[in-house]
Amino acid sequence: MKKTETKALNIVEQHGQASLSPGQKIFNALIKKLETERQLLAAWQEMIPLHQQHYVSQYQPLIRSYHGLVAQLVRLLDDAYSAKGLSRHDQEKISHIICSVSAAVIGDSDAADLKRIYHMHGGADADAAEGQRDDSEESAQQAEADANASAEYGREGAGKRRKSAKAAAREARQQEELQNASQSVREVYRKLASALHPDREQDPLERARKTALMQRVNIAYDKKDLLGLLELQLEIEQIDQSRINSLSEQRLQHYSKVLTEQSAELRDEIAGLEADFRRRCNFGPQEALSPALAMRRLKSDIKGLQQHIAALKNDLLAFADVKNIKAWLKSYQI
Repeated sequence: MKKTETKALNIVEQHGQASLSPGQKIFNALIKKLETERQLLAAWQEMIPLHQQHYVSQYQPLIRSYHGLVAQLVRLLDDAYSAKGLSRHDQEKISHIICSVSAAVIGDSDAADLKRIYHMHGGADADAAEGQRDDSEESAQQAEADANASAEYGREGAGKRRKSAKAAAREARQQEELQNASQSVREVYRKLASALHPDREQDPLERARKTALMQRVNIAYDKKDLLGLLELQLEIEQIDQSRINSLSEQRLQHYSKVLTEQSAELRDEIAGLEADFRRRCNFGPQEALSPALAMRRLKSDIKGLQQHIAALKNDLLAFADVKNIKAWLKSYQI
């Protein structure tokens, strides 16, 4: 959607008008808010497959290479453990290093011997740790099921309680507002459908144009996308700026109701994408996150892995000589 179209939907002050009415201001604010949310949703939808592509094609090969080099380091240090010239303290440091670095690669299919080395140097039982994780996950799932059951019970109980007259009246007003708002969307849709029905068009090119436009109308109507429908009215010149400026307060109230719901749905969709992305990519719940930040972090992680791989390759070349291992251990602190 072009920004110029969104700006054209704004109500503007007329000559001699002191200021916009409260309803007009609310309408304008909702249009602006929806455009921002649309852009954010589009950014998430564009970033997620791109992030996945970079992760699979660049990050995963690097992490496999890094884990392979770590496995080589563990084997090399294990071989050096019994070398002459190493003190007992040096051996303790080697065991500490092996247990620290091998945990990340111990499950690799091409590093089955690492589990034996890991255990030999005092590492915890990986199988037992895995079992504990499974038990923990099962407990968490059971707790979630219990919580859902409790919430459902609470909803059933609340439904059985009798509503007060005041609550019933409020609910009736809300239902009426929803019906009015829904009717406003249907009216816009019908006007568009009347103007764009392709079966009434004899010219093949014009019929194709209207068919494409009508598809957009149907998609917007199915999603209750009032903003999209109004933009289509503007696009086909079914409405203009003077028509937008002259919308009645009652019509604005109905439109604002729909736009508010549309905004809430967009926020929910964005929140769902973000929550799923946080879970899959290990972003903390309080950690700042946006589509741009997610891509920057992945690129930074890729660059960091490349640097670690280069440094590890140099270490492996140097550690072929046990004297270099001993010299390195002097600065290593447990």
